[in-house]
Amino acid sequence: MKTTLLLPLLLPLLTIPLASATIPTLATGSFTASFTVLSITSSDGNTVITVSETATLTGPFTGTRTAVGFEIVHPDGTFNAHDTGTFTGTVNGASGTLVITGDSTGLGATGSGQFTVGQGTAALEGFHAQGPFQFIATGPTTTSGTYSVQLHSEP
Repeated sequence: MKTTLLLPLLLPLLTIPLASATIPTLATGSFTASFTVLSITSSDGNTVITVSETATLTGPFTGTRTAVGFEIVHPDGTFNAHDTGTFTGTVNGASGTLVITGDSTGLGATGSGQFTVGQGTAALEGFHAQGPFQFIATGPTTTSGTYSVQLHSEP
């Protein structure tokens, strides 16, 4: 008896479209970046460099990212770095902004790391990505590199 009473109430719910997320896809691209040194300090034999960064991305991400971050250079020449910034452009043709955060390690002029992407606006709302990147210094305040990314969006 209860089933008979609930059925008319549930039937309209069957006509509501279900939200679906995209299947993650792998994509690759490249970037160039330039840095402006904001400060340099030393602590326990380490050098801490704070920078602002402007990067140009090509591939599935096409646009510009501006970020602020830091790099810690250790006495043995190894380093670790972290930055967070805003990307403005397109991802596979969809326009908007995204927050991209990266963490890297390396030795001398080469490094690699992981980045995460989220907090999209406009057509990039609900967009998420993550993946590895590699880079090499091309000058005292410039780098170039490549990235691969698992692209994914939610409605």
